Amino acid sequence: MRVLLLFTLSLPVAAETLTLDFATAAKSLAANNRDILAARKNMQTAQYNYRGAYAGFLPQVTAGVNYTQGNSATTAQLAGQSATYQLYSASLGVSQSVFSGLSDYYKVKGARANAELSEANFALTAAKALYELKASWSLLSLAKRQYELALETQKRRQDNMKMIELRFNSGSENKGSLLLAQSYRAQADRDVNQSLRQRTNSETELKRVLNLPQDSEIQISGNTEVRLPPENFALGDAARKTPEYRQASAQELSAEATADASISPFFPTVTASGSLFRQGPDFFPQGDRWSVNVGVSYPLFSGGKDYYALKANNSAFEAAKRNRESIETQRISKLQQALQGFRAAVENAKVSESLLSASMVRAQIARVKYMSGLLSFDQWDIIENELISRQKDVLQTRYDLEIAQAVWEQALGEGPAN
Repeated sequence: MRVLLLFTLSLPVAAETLTLDFATAAKSLAANNRDILAARKNMQTAQYNYRGAYAGFLPQVTAGVNYTQGNSATTAQLAGQSATYQLYSASLGVSQSVFSGLSDYYKVKGARANAELSEANFALTAAKALYELKASWSLLSLAKRQYELALETQKRRQDNMKMIELRFNSGSENKGSLLLAQSYRAQADRDVNQSLRQRTNSETELKRVLNLPQDSEIQISGNTEVRLPPENFALGDAARKTPEYRQASAQELSAEATADASISPFFPTVTASGSLFRQGPDFFPQGDRWSVNVGVSYPLFSGGKDYYALKANNSAFEAAKRNRESIETQRISKLQQALQGFRAAVENAKVSESLLSASMVRAQIARVKYMSGLLSFDQWDIIENELISRQKDVLQTRYDLEIAQAVWEQALGEGPAN
């Protein structure tokens, strides 16, 4: 019994098998992808900082209570005691920035720009993650279909080799044709092994994107939804909605806020504060002492640093504006390229499927003719290889179409639903 138990414990635990459809995977991506999670936290941080920037417009209130015990002569006299003493004090203070040279306003403006930048960064990260999901999903789907086709081709090559062996043994086919058929059979075996390796690689990438344990087993069902590309599309409007343009726009806003804030040192600052103080030997101390203060300060000369900071920040603002304009034209070009690539991929997939249909009919006819001696081996071999090539091409053009659509959607900035 003990030996059986030890043997049972030593057996490897079967890896968990996860079955996913694409909709489930997309939801898992939004909830578990490390890059998306980090970008979401950065966005929340910037949003909190934006809200905190309004503190400059609100009063600052402080309160304090102190207890002191000692034998200092001076303090003892103040407490009305000759030896040891105890002293309580309480204070309440309020301060308010009346005018800060507009620096508080520009801090809010800068914080808003940082919040918008973090939102654009999040959108860019989410779009990239969704593209990686679609790319790895399509690659795994391609590997599965290639494996199925490789098995089908392997059987086809095996049948062809046996048929040619019979014809060779009967003297109606030459040695070269037999050797070529055997090579095709070996090539089919290699394709099966390669498709298995490709499936393993694509599974590893999909697990990384979805943040799944690498020792888990996954089974995917279904393909990504393929849509037709739009016929008429306003590239300019779409470009200004992309994460890259939003990044550049937020950077321009931040540079503008910094440039505007550079004039603050040339204005006076006005502050007001008040305090209420109580002190005595008993708790709660009685007797109020209060004070009110209003202060005005004005910088007369800073050695020229404020002037040159103003010049530098205005120059940086102009650079950010030009960068935003450049990004807009770049995104229009990228969208145009992605759209045309998407349209071309749709056309290639349709043509490839049409050619495969024709090749299948030709291959059926050619096989009958070759077996009947009405077609030479070389002619039949060309048609047979063309069919297999068309079958592979259909799988590849389907994959290319899915990737082209993913590239287009990433260019638009589409991300997974939260």
